[in-house]
Amino acid sequence: MEKDTVGGATGIDGYLFRLIATFEAAAMQQLGKIAHPLTGDVEVDLPNASDSIEMLSAIQRKTDGNLNADEKRLLEHVLYQLRMNYVDVAKEQGEAKAEEAPAGDADGPDAVAASDEPAADAVPDTGEEQTG
Repeated sequence: MEKDTVGGATGIDGYLFRLIATFEAAAMQQLGKIAHPLTGDVEVDLPNASDSIEMLSAIQRKTDGNLNADEKRLLEHVLYQLRMNYVDVAKEQGEAKAEEAPAGDADGPDAVAASDEPAADAVPDTGEEQTG
């Protein structure tokens, strides 16, 4: 059986590439960066985006030491881009919620109600330091 590769014999395993691309596309859709392929709707779903990013992070952890340089670089790049987009969207969502919130009897601009939403700078935790 011939090995499926992208970029030649020393490139990226084609099955690994498609697996990474699948989770990347799912996360980008969940972050509202691309439209849903069936409905054409653009929606933000931060919890599921976080799960998609965490799945790629799990692949990174479990394949540590078994990827060639191209595969490792691809996975690191995709994770970096998704995490940065996640932070941007979470921040935008936090700002949108703050703008939509009715003005209450707050004692000033620093009196803010606690929210169930993750912090704007929250990034799906991988348990590893991020390099980039």
